[in-house]
This record gives sequence, C-alpha cells and structure tokens, in this order.
Amino acid sequence: MLRPADVCTFAGCASSELEALAPAWNDLPLDPYLKDTVPYRRRRHSCFVVEGKEVTQAPHRAHWQPLDYNALHGGMKRLFEPIAPATVAAPAWTRLLQAIGEVCSTVKGPQPWYVEAHPFRIDTSHGIGRPTPEGAHRDGVDFVAIFLVERVNIKGGRAGSSRRPDRTASGLL
Repeated sequence: MLRPADVCTFAGCASSELEALAPAWNDLPLDPYLKDTVPYRRRRHSCFVVEGKEVTQAPHRAHWQPLDYNALHGGMKRLFEPIAPATVAAPAWTRLLQAIGEVCSTVKGPQPWYVEAHPFRIDTSHGIGRPTPEGAHRDGVDFVAIFLVERVNIKGGRAGSSRRPDRTASGLL
C-alpha cells in the first residue's frame, strides 16, 4: 500500500497534480447495470494502450466479462460513459498509467499493456454499498491496480487497521 506522497513519487507527479484528479470522482454517472439492489455504484470506463512512455486512449467500447469471471454481471456488454476528457488529459493520469506499465513490464517484460480503467464511487446512503457485488474475481487479467481516491462518510467501513466509521470511498480500478 502506498500513501499519497509515495504515489506521487511512483508516478513522478506533484501532489497538486494528483489531487487535481479527485474532482473527476464527483462526476460519475450511476452504474445502470447493477442487478443486486438499489443503485449504489457510480462509474465510468475507458481503455488505453500503454507502451513505454506512450499512452493512447483506445476507441470507446463496452466492458465485457465472461460469466466464469463475473457470475452476476458477466455475459453482457456494459457500455459505461467514458472517462471525461479533462481527466484523461491530466498529467497525473498519464503518469500513473505510464508508471503502472513500467511495473508490469518489469515483471513480464516490455510490451504494450492494454488497460481498462474504471473510476468508480460507492454510495452507502441507501445501505451497505458493495464495490464488487459479484464477489472476489480476477477478471482473467495479468495485473490489477487499485487507487483509493477519497474516503468520506463511510458507514461501518474499515481501511487497513484504522477504523473510521464516518467515511465513504471512491476508487479507480
């Protein structure tokens, strides 16, 4: 787990650049594909190719998982709103994707990395929100990176070893 200052070092960006990404999590549409309860997850989705220092946004497409990976929401094309252009253009966004690509290439060798980015926010105002209502899943990918953007008004939540019952979470998957 990295603290914000460590993420800045990892991505080679200033804390102000990293913090400039946070407002994007306040502009996420409701996830229209949740099957389990009242809507509690907000999300966007975009795909990128990271090859060395080059980061290219792929044409917008649906997110799809087979039922083997996601028994609740798999087997259907889910077309979420794309990540906002201002977020994609932010220097910290590009640097985060580059840094993640570098780590992946260190482990598996230099190659293009196909990235699906899912900024999401969990809303607990109607009860308990579940970031992954389908349960634990790996999605058949080589690597997963999760960044916690902010915690506000969490009900009964827990982060690491500190209990903070007054917070909620937003994240990027």
